[in-house]
Amino acid sequence: MNFLNLSLGELLGIAGAISAGVVALYLLDRSKRKQLVATLRFWSTADVRTQLKHRRKIQQPWSLVLQLVSLALLLLALAGPRWGGGEESSRDHVVILDSSAWMGARTRTGMLMDEAREAARRYIHALPARDRVMVVRADALATPATPFELNRRVLDQALQNSQPGASALNLEQAIEFAERAQKLQAQRAGEIVFAGVGRVGEDEATFATPSNLRVLPIASTQENVGLRKIGLRRSLSDPELWDIYVAVKNYGTRPRDIQLALQFGGAPAGSKALTLKPGAEEQATFTYRTRAAGVLEARIIPHDAFPQDDRAVIELPAQKPLHVTVYSDQPQALRALFASNPQVNAEFEQSAKFDAQASADVVVLDRFAPPARPRADSIWIEPPAAGSPIPVRETRRGVKLERWRPDSPLGTGLRTKDLELASAEILAPQRGDIPVAESSNGALIAARAGPPKIVVIGFEPLGSSMKYELATPLLTANILRWMAPETFRRWEVQAGSVGTVNVAVDAGADPANVRVVTEDQAPLPFTIEGNTLRFFAGAPGTVRVLAGERETDFSLTLPDPGDVVWRAPANVRRGIPRAAAIGTAATDFWPWLALAGGIGLLADWLLFGRSRAFRLRAAKVAARVHTAWRKAS
Repeated sequence: MNFLNLSLGELLGIAGAISAGVVALYLLDRSKRKQLVATLRFWSTADVRTQLKHRRKIQQPWSLVLQLVSLALLLLALAGPRWGGGEESSRDHVVILDSSAWMGARTRTGMLMDEAREAARRYIHALPARDRVMVVRADALATPATPFELNRRVLDQALQNSQPGASALNLEQAIEFAERAQKLQAQRAGEIVFAGVGRVGEDEATFATPSNLRVLPIASTQENVGLRKIGLRRSLSDPELWDIYVAVKNYGTRPRDIQLALQFGGAPAGSKALTLKPGAEEQATFTYRTRAAGVLEARIIPHDAFPQDDRAVIELPAQKPLHVTVYSDQPQALRALFASNPQVNAEFEQSAKFDAQASADVVVLDRFAPPARPRADSIWIEPPAAGSPIPVRETRRGVKLERWRPDSPLGTGLRTKDLELASAEILAPQRGDIPVAESSNGALIAARAGPPKIVVIGFEPLGSSMKYELATPLLTANILRWMAPETFRRWEVQAGSVGTVNVAVDAGADPANVRVVTEDQAPLPFTIEGNTLRFFAGAPGTVRVLAGERETDFSLTLPDPGDVVWRAPANVRRGIPRAAAIGTAATDFWPWLALAGGIGLLADWLLFGRSRAFRLRAAKVAARVHTAWRKAS
């Protein structure tokens, strides 16, 4: 026997105080009677005042006893007595519900998730009513669905709202979370219960299990073939060509024959027949030519019990070439610089046909200055001093190009040795302008960030000894890349699953020049170790990794079913236990005690309080009748 709300000392103290008060009321009760007399003529005033004394004898002892017993029963009900177990009968349990991607696999009656929810619900309802339960949803992350809760309806609702996720199960992390929750929040730790199939990664299949772990196993098929990863990259030699890599894995225990088909914009784009050994992963390669934007779909035929990884869709952007208009009266030399790049659509016009409103991405002005500057980004080659956008200080002959400025993207990778220009303009860059190449007299090439962006070259690149230098085409490529980085960015697309993603970056990449953002442009934290960038995405979506001139888009929409099924050690308890194994539920007596106390007070009123009032009313009626008879006589 123990009490929930009051200790035994508190109960005895309150009961003693109330009992003393009730007894005192009975002892201090004054006896006052109403006496009927015929007339006041025979009433004489006494010389000595009558002294009233308190009654020392209880007039109705059985009423007092009944009231004391009834009040004692009500106090016992308020204290909350219960029989059985004491503190040992109330425990706090954690139910880990497997909400990984594999729980969406089909069964004959529905999904694996339905069976796991039902097993967890049966376990919770088998517990004593005073045991609290926390429901935790577990996939790549452990997410509490409820605190430690007594209300079984709240727990049932949390189970019902749980749905399969998109990532594999990290069971070790979920169990560690449950242990921490019991240490920090539980009054007395109960069991940690796992309900699910338990498909995990190969490196997470073995870990130490706690002594209070219980498993509610869910049987499932092992056979599944799914898309593991899809990668797309534009060919370096042909910007219209996409190189496509598709990885497919057989998760089952039997060989499987499948058909891997690709579609772009609803039209067939490739197909291959594959035979996969048990547990094997194979990669198929395709090429597809397009500059248009569209949707690429990869599909596995036939479907199996887990169709979620049999199909993947990736959106491909359009490849727009850079439109460059060259105004020159001698365009032959410039054709080699601009027309040879497959990502540049070069158009050549005479300088007399210059149009400041021309719809070009970049305009090249060869040795002339138009009356109105172009609205687009522009490259000025040896412009007249009077019309140069960056002032020309002087023109010199026999100028030696002494250094390139690698601190800007325009001068990256440029090297020359003992290069002397027959004639060159010495520029006078303004504040904010970017020097690119310099002589001892001043800048020979300078840029202005704009908008619009402007680059002024103070000499003719192909009209001097520089036409034999490798730096000449590299300089042109740097300028075009600086003006239109989106056109020349190395672009890749990958489809994978949520979780930890590893990305290869250039060795020594500066984290300050790297950005990892979601489709809403929200930044994601990342780390760089060597030439590997690592970030974690917990929800399906698109993540962009921008590292210098390289952009990789990750479409994290493929589910990860896990590689192997975790096997619980032999000493781990399994299944739903009997009530005796869980703990005997405590029996509450307070409702019956409260009922008995109320009945006792009601009986006291009926037996003693009501009869006294009835006698007084009867005496009054008898007196009236007697008076009426006397008057009549």
